[in-house]
Amino acid sequence: MGTLLNISLPFFGLIAAGYAAGRTRVLPPEAVGGLNAFVFWFALPAFLFMRMSAANTAGFDLRFILAYSGGELLCFVICYAAARALFGPDPERNALRGAAAAFGNIGYMGLPIIVAVFGEDMVVPAVTVILVDNFLMFLPIILIQYARQEGGGGAGPVLSMVLGTLLRNPLLLAMAAGLACGTLGVPIPGPLASFGTLLSGAAAPCALFVLGATLVGRPLTSGFSEVAMMSAGKLLLHPALVFGIATLLALDPRLTAVAVVEASLPIAAHVFITARTYEVYAERISSAILFSTVCAVVSVSLVLYWFAAA
Repeated sequence: MGTLLNISLPFFGLIAAGYAAGRTRVLPPEAVGGLNAFVFWFALPAFLFMRMSAANTAGFDLRFILAYSGGELLCFVICYAAARALFGPDPERNALRGAAAAFGNIGYMGLPIIVAVFGEDMVVPAVTVILVDNFLMFLPIILIQYARQEGGGGAGPVLSMVLGTLLRNPLLLAMAAGLACGTLGVPIPGPLASFGTLLSGAAAPCALFVLGATLVGRPLTSGFSEVAMMSAGKLLLHPALVFGIATLLALDPRLTAVAVVEASLPIAAHVFITARTYEVYAERISSAILFSTVCAVVSVSLVLYWFAAA
């Protein structure tokens, strides 16, 4: 139990501190937005760039990508179908229900946890999960876009939107730049390296703190059957599917642990951003994010403890 608390308590403690700061308005809503922008545009890209530029990508196991992406896609399809059977044939809402079950908080929460628990040599797998997740997250967006098309437009506008969004994503750009520097052996000048190290040091605590602050004001009991279904998909089904595929592929135990821990994380905030952007189902997604994050205090801690004890 002491090991369990040592692994998980600092991370959820930062989330709780951020929630308390937002709840008491020590950190007002406009400040939360500013801190979130700092993490997304500066601290996290610096973290990704510095880690990727120094990471050793030799011998990376493709089965890791297959295990994680396969589990994610299967979870999305299963939960989309379950939502359709349980709550009706609404393609937009079902796409978001499937997304909530399949896409976890791997950036703000997953990356700091993986690096702290499994070490710097697991940076590349953790960053790969972010890369895979950013591409697959466009699946529900494409389904919503197609559901809203009225007699035309074709695939061109949708694909153009997807490509444009990817090219403007600072996390993906930072990963690509860091990987290029590391692969080509491009040296980072001393002052720039010191700047990147200093800035990236703020990524983990700020990301977890702002995650807690963004949970303030979200309803917890609205549409509980739907919230419970999405949360169960994310916290139980997704990691189980990833573990099953990793086992079938005989994946290295440490890579299996990273993949399963990433899959066990609570619902990602960008699912709510998608819902709010398209003005559909945002309240339910908001409730599911809060509920899954609260439940993750126990579920993620147990997953971490399981692999730590193995």
